[in-house]
Amino acid sequence: MDEVYKLIADLSPEAQLAVDLKSRQLLYVNRAFRHLTGIDSEVISLDDVMNLVHAEDLEFLKNSFRNILQEDNPSADIRLETANQQKWIRLKAVMTSLKSEQVILAYANDITAERNNMNTIKKYTNKKNSTLNILSHDLRGPLSMANTATKLVKQGIKEPKLIELTQTVSSILSSSIDMINDLVGREFSETTDVELVKQRINIVSKLQDYMEEAQRSESITKRTFKFSCSDKSIYVNLDEAKFMQVINNLMTNALKFTHDDGIISLHISDQRNSVLFTFSDNGIGIPKPYHPTLFAKFTDARRKGLHGEDTIGLGLSIVKTIVEWHNGKIRFESKEGEGTTFYIEVPTG
Repeated sequence: MDEVYKLIADLSPEAQLAVDLKSRQLLYVNRAFRHLTGIDSEVISLDDVMNLVHAEDLEFLKNSFRNILQEDNPSADIRLETANQQKWIRLKAVMTSLKSEQVILAYANDITAERNNMNTIKKYTNKKNSTLNILSHDLRGPLSMANTATKLVKQGIKEPKLIELTQTVSSILSSSIDMINDLVGREFSETTDVELVKQRINIVSKLQDYMEEAQRSESITKRTFKFSCSDKSIYVNLDEAKFMQVINNLMTNALKFTHDDGIISLHISDQRNSVLFTFSDNGIGIPKPYHPTLFAKFTDARRKGLHGEDTIGLGLSIVKTIVEWHNGKIRFESKEGEGTTFYIEVPTG
């Protein structure tokens, strides 16, 4: 290793290490790296460093370094199991030549606090979205029925003051329904207008939180929510906010078209190079004439829900677009009176 590089790197507050590309040997680590990892041995091998990497992140890290020849300044967020705690580390790497050696220079930054904060925010955002879907379904139905009842009562009233009062009640109910529709629609459409930003996430953990929130509402929604997965941890590169809107939309549709005491279920399956999401219900199903145009932007397949719930409009069209942004595919199977199942498959990388 170049002594000048070592001198400069030792003074840097950023953790650094150098790996010989040909021999796969660790050539150097600076003081900041030793402090970050808690390794205090005089001699450190690449195995010492790799042994700190969380088992679920090992293959991902190896693949990231394999891609260094094809990418400019690749980076990877991984977990290290240090003596004191688990740390999230962001590694950035470049390839260079030092005294005719092909060397990978890696720079590591502790992003534990950042990841913990983001995970907390996203966790409660997903819970909020699940709750929002349940509330919007539970509120729109009764409000619509109350509005219809008010209009019927109005027809049998002749007293001007009572007519005016029922008109006021009907107006308030209509405004409340419009506000709920606008809130749900805005939440969905605004997310899709933002640039795609993918990150490697444990999708099982994210969707488990989401479905657990739905399960807490089973006594209110009178639906049973089931969640299952092929593995406890399944990692995939996704734009979490956008992908969760796909789940939100499918959940909204399932709630609208599934009778009381119905079942809504989500299963996640690791297909090695892709992840398959199976979202199903035993609701009223989709009439066969609507199948060819279900994902079209301006489709004739739009229907009011069982309790008169309005559709967002471009929902399934945008769902298909988001899935395709992730280089994925979406399809469905449905039979009237038996229910609907959506299949979404996205590559893990």
